[in-house]
Amino acid sequence: MATTGSKNAGQASAHGGHEIFEAPTKLQQKVGVGQGANQAALHLAEDVLEQVKPSYEGRFEADMRALKSSFVKMQDTREFDLNLLVGKVHEIRGEAGTFGYNLVAEIGRLLSEFIGTVDEVGPTEELAISAHLQAMQTVVVDKVKGEGPEVARQIIAGRNAIMERSKGDAA
Repeated sequence: MATTGSKNAGQASAHGGHEIFEAPTKLQQKVGVGQGANQAALHLAEDVLEQVKPSYEGRFEADMRALKSSFVKMQDTREFDLNLLVGKVHEIRGEAGTFGYNLVAEIGRLLSEFIGTVDEVGPTEELAISAHLQAMQTVVVDKVKGEGPEVARQIIAGRNAIMERSKGDAA
């Protein structure tokens, strides 16, 4: 039995023949003070993000309009491609978090989780998906960055009310 790296290697026999390892929980403990990411490279990456942010915000709005348009077409044809929706939401929420739109990322996460529970899209599911997409677009258009405290509470509360209604309709 290997004991390298274990703080409790002597306790192996007391634990049924296996060894307990206590992994460090903080990055600084793992790499040491003053080690890790090159600060100059980190600052350069932050500067690049700031430079591309204006073009991102325009594309972000266009991506949200396209996503909503795709969903409207699905509603019109009654053919819902939920995998396509989740894929597009995943792309948008990943980029949103990178550029400080944490609320969009959170709403997108909630939408993805909701879609994962949907077997068939009925009126309540349509309403829930539409409400999530509208909330994401509102945050984008109004440029609500960070958590958007009051807006976030209202959007998430509205989302939760719809989800409760959805559960009631399913029962």
